[in-house]
Amino acid sequence: MKSKALIISKIAILCYFLNFYFIKILTGSFVPYGTYIFGGFAILGVIISAYKEPIRFCIDIKCWIAYFLYSFITIPIAYSQSYALVGLRDYLKRLIVIIVITYICEKEKSIDYAIRLLAVTAIACAVSSLIMMEDFTQKLSFSSGAIVSTNDIGSIMAYGCFAILFVFGRDNKSKLYQTIIKLAYIIAALVVISVAGSRKSFLAIIILFVLVFLLCGRDFFKKMTWVRFFGILAFFAVAFFFVYKYLLPDFEETNLFVRIAGRRADIAAESDEGRINLYIRALERFSDNFIFGIGYNNFDYLEGIYTHSTFAEPLACSGIIGFLLYVGPYIHILVNQIRLSFSRKLIPNAEGRVFQKELLAFFAMFIFIGLGIPYIYKDIPCIILAMFIAWQNITFDKLKENNHELISEVEKNERVAD
Repeated sequence: MKSKALIISKIAILCYFLNFYFIKILTGSFVPYGTYIFGGFAILGVIISAYKEPIRFCIDIKCWIAYFLYSFITIPIAYSQSYALVGLRDYLKRLIVIIVITYICEKEKSIDYAIRLLAVTAIACAVSSLIMMEDFTQKLSFSSGAIVSTNDIGSIMAYGCFAILFVFGRDNKSKLYQTIIKLAYIIAALVVISVAGSRKSFLAIIILFVLVFLLCGRDFFKKMTWVRFFGILAFFAVAFFFVYKYLLPDFEETNLFVRIAGRRADIAAESDEGRINLYIRALERFSDNFIFGIGYNNFDYLEGIYTHSTFAEPLACSGIIGFLLYVGPYIHILVNQIRLSFSRKLIPNAEGRVFQKELLAFFAMFIFIGLGIPYIYKDIPCIILAMFIAWQNITFDKLKENNHELISEVEKNERVAD
């Protein structure tokens, strides 16, 4: 019964994300009350699965729960209490999603579900975006209107590259259909990013590959076989031919190119300057009330736009206390991932450390994108944050179990010797 309940939660969470990043892009509207229906089934499945078993809230989730309570308590001093209430309602929904995904992964002692959820959502978003694209040489324009920001879509394409390439199907690399899926997604992601004009997402993918090469390249080439080498060479040859033959002729007309080096480069530079000004305004708002902030979601109320930063937004809206509560888990996750990536004592297995380094490269890319997107208001980052929280909890639990077994074995041998 409990395993079936967990399946219900997994399906419900998948539908929760597809409702926004596939169905809404295609149709222009949600499944009626879909967020509450799918979210309700996800919560119900977890409650049934966790019956008579307490759900563990690790330090990161406790910080975000404390941040929610803190923001709720400070509503009376917000410039707009209604803005704060609506924003906190959505924040609570995202926090529940993080808790549910974390619970599912920890229950299964694996993050496969989170990775596949991210991969499937990214693929669905790419497909729906390509279907609704009106003109390859223009900025993304859906017939149903501006329902998903191009920055959000670009970041999802970048996240998907990690999920598809480095984790999804990594145990079955030789299967042809998986190689085809990976190749097709990368091409689709680059097309969508080019049309969306998301410079940050394009640069993030480059950063991901560079970091993976720097962190894992040595281990990768140690195990390189001629069959694998020629397979990778063929993979990139096919991709290059397709891009060169069918996409490159129009690339100079895409929104990405014109924003980087084309006729709209000056406008893009003004956009960058505008974002820097938003960061400065965030610091000014922070100085207005550096302890409690101006109120959750109230920067948008006062300035007519959010800060475009995961880190500037809570600083301005929640002051130094709220900032530490919200950003603290990001720092904690990063520090833990660095430890797991480079500590031979914690992860003696070389192949295990390679996987940890891949995850570290992804989290570094995730933080980079967060400099320009306020994750506090976004849904997809919930999958990634839950994935890292669950992975680190699972890993450290296994390390504790192994250490306990080792100590028990030593004590047993000592008793025998005595």
